[in-house]
Amino acid sequence: MEGLKAVTFDCFGTLVDWKLGQGRVLRQFPSLEAATDTDLDKIMTLREEMEIDLQAGPWMPYSEVLESSIGRAAQGALGLKLTRSECRAFSVGQSGWPLFPDSSSALGRLAAAGLKIGLLSNCDRRILERTARAKLGLPSALCVSSEELRSYKPASAHWGAALAAWDLEASQVLHVSFSPFHDLEPAHGLGFPLGFVARYGGHAPESLPLKVEASDLESLVDRILA
Repeated sequence: MEGLKAVTFDCFGTLVDWKLGQGRVLRQFPSLEAATDTDLDKIMTLREEMEIDLQAGPWMPYSEVLESSIGRAAQGALGLKLTRSECRAFSVGQSGWPLFPDSSSALGRLAAAGLKIGLLSNCDRRILERTARAKLGLPSALCVSSEELRSYKPASAHWGAALAAWDLEASQVLHVSFSPFHDLEPAHGLGFPLGFVARYGGHAPESLPLKVEASDLESLVDRILA
């Protein structure tokens, strides 16, 4: 892509399979022993909604957002009360959520091509840095977390921090995500070209001018590097 200097990524949901990771943790809880896959899907869907509400309020670390939202979601979706230790274990379990199979190799190709890589995430800094270094194998990736900014996407602080760190213009940085609400819509409003990857069977948002789109990250990188 002409003029492209860097690519920023949403992390959880785009690079990390947060639905698979959350489900694995929830299946370990005694309080949910009788829950079906459909039950767990209901909990996770409601938890995402509650997460957005919590992030719109007074700032709290993402670990606390996870802990609070999962307890409320289990109660709201199924009328089940998780124990305090289960809520805490759900939050701690974020460190074990797996990458999508194509994430590491795809980002490695971009880095090898000389493009700067940034991870813009609503998670805490320790988790984000561990994902970049230990899981993705990108020690030089820029990590911009909600913890350091005390701000959650879709607010604009993450993108501003990335541009300041690199001394680049928004037009020189492609932002990639699966989420219109958290990422693509606000990034577009700031002047970033957009890349969409269709995680979880999602469909490209017709209301946004996508620079590149694909069903998987390897195919998206093929188009970026073409």
